[in-house]
Amino acid sequence: MYIEIEKQDIVMEELIKGLDHKTPKNVAACVNAITSALREFGEKVIGLKPLLKKCPSILEHKDNTVREEGKALMVEIFRWIGAALRPQLSNLKPVQVTELEAEFEKMKGARATPQRYLRSQQAKQAEEEAVEDRDDADGVTMDSKHVKASAAIPRVRGRKRTRSLDGGDGSGDEAGPDVDPLDLMDPVDILSKLPKNFYDKLEEKKWQERKEAMDGLEKLLTESPKLETGDYGDLVRALKKLITKDSNVVVVGVGCKCLAMLVNGLKKKFHPYAGATLPACLEKFKEKKQNVVTPLRDAVDAIYVCTTLEAILEDVLAALENKNPQVKGETVAFLGRCFTKCTPLILNKKLLKTYVTALLKTLNEPDPTVRENSMVAIGTAMKVVGEKAIMPFLEDVNDANKMTKIKEYCDKAVLCVKQPKPQKERPTTAPSKAPAAKGGSNAPKVVKTGGAAKAIKGGGGAVNSATMTRKPAASGGGAKPKPSSGASKSSSSSKLGPSGGRVSSEKDLNDEEVEERAGELLPSNMVADLTDANWKTRLAAMEQLKPIITDIEDAPGTAQVLIRILNKKPGFKDNNFQVLKLRLESVKVICEKCKITR
Repeated sequence: MYIEIEKQDIVMEELIKGLDHKTPKNVAACVNAITSALREFGEKVIGLKPLLKKCPSILEHKDNTVREEGKALMVEIFRWIGAALRPQLSNLKPVQVTELEAEFEKMKGARATPQRYLRSQQAKQAEEEAVEDRDDADGVTMDSKHVKASAAIPRVRGRKRTRSLDGGDGSGDEAGPDVDPLDLMDPVDILSKLPKNFYDKLEEKKWQERKEAMDGLEKLLTESPKLETGDYGDLVRALKKLITKDSNVVVVGVGCKCLAMLVNGLKKKFHPYAGATLPACLEKFKEKKQNVVTPLRDAVDAIYVCTTLEAILEDVLAALENKNPQVKGETVAFLGRCFTKCTPLILNKKLLKTYVTALLKTLNEPDPTVRENSMVAIGTAMKVVGEKAIMPFLEDVNDANKMTKIKEYCDKAVLCVKQPKPQKERPTTAPSKAPAAKGGSNAPKVVKTGGAAKAIKGGGGAVNSATMTRKPAASGGGAKPKPSSGASKSSSSSKLGPSGGRVSSEKDLNDEEVEERAGELLPSNMVADLTDANWKTRLAAMEQLKPIITDIEDAPGTAQVLIRILNKKPGFKDNNFQVLKLRLESVKVICEKCKITR
């Protein structure tokens, strides 16, 4: 009950303190309570990070009951986050890992669903159900009393909150996103662990000395998959110089691998260095050795995650003009992989036209690999935006075989992000029957029939839509309606607000829907970066967000989602003037480009 009334942080803090109790009976009871809380409310409510730090000591407890309860807790955690738990097992003994893996195998394919919700979630659940019930009833609305009453009896919606135990989403289209294993780890500062002579060794003439320095860096990055925020400028510049200028392919291969691991460890925090490293990596694709090409692919793919499709435009177009077919082929392949991470809003019409125009040139290259990769990239773009949207840009493809292969690759393409569903169009208010007009009343009555509003003035009877263009006959007890000009004015006024501005309204999205739509509109982790405690991270995110908003295409709910994301804490109370300025400028752009609703 304490968790249900939103005191979960206090409850978990006390239960975790209880795990260090001297009495085994108390420890076992605390572990059991944590397991029950996780089973009831799920990992979104019960934070797992502090629990995972305690799990090794629980599993090695001298009391058998505590160990068994600890095993049950690990199984319950796996039930919620699946494969994301496995990196945390590295600190356990092999025997313990074997036992847990056997239990995990039994849970494979099941679904984890919350049995209870917080009070705030219950209210949102009731509102969603009210909207769904209204949709199902074809316009029948639910009043506030029914909404409040239904809040007391929340229903579990399996499609929205189910998760498969292999770490993926449930079968429902609205299943929650995967848990990133890095979210469960503590960041590590590797800069302080670098040897004092690290940069000097990278300048040594003997390649063995340079490789030794890179091997040490690789070991550090392997042991620290999540990196602390810091000034990585010197390290990035050193890696870039080594990758572009070192004559030994073995050293270059290790350097590329280290760069990929560095980007993956920093995620979005690598954004300030992306613009300098991507061109160098694309240029280095002229190297044919696989020990260089493979880690280079990993590096450029990781770099794309921390930037945007628009930000890499110039670098990609420049690489596509490179005379080396190896560079062209790998760049086109990279672009195709970028498309798999896009939605139609990210790959908007402007970017689509620019990229497809460039790909049509590489489609006619003499090198067969370049041509094949170009067809794959165009087919992937077609899968993202749809055949109808891309076909106007493919009019110059006269080769029927090429067009056939493009469509085949479109069918085979596997997109890595969930594509937005088409917006369900329905009236903002339910159509209702026209009330009987009172005699002598001069107030206009707005009646919605079949989605079209008819303005009826006075009179004792309803006006047929077919007669709206003709002068209506005078009715018994009411004022005589004016000719068509008056009717037209009344009809148009039904679409205008009190101040004469055009009224438009839409459904208020709940927080989960906003997060989901934001995931479709924006790159991954951007929402988290906008609310990060470090102002530099927020500033980098805002600098990355502004060009996205500038090129975004208007769609129902887009303005609401973007403004609510911008207003997430610290939002418009941001204490950094640079970040706040960009937030306000972004809102201005949204208001200019998108339809603002009530």
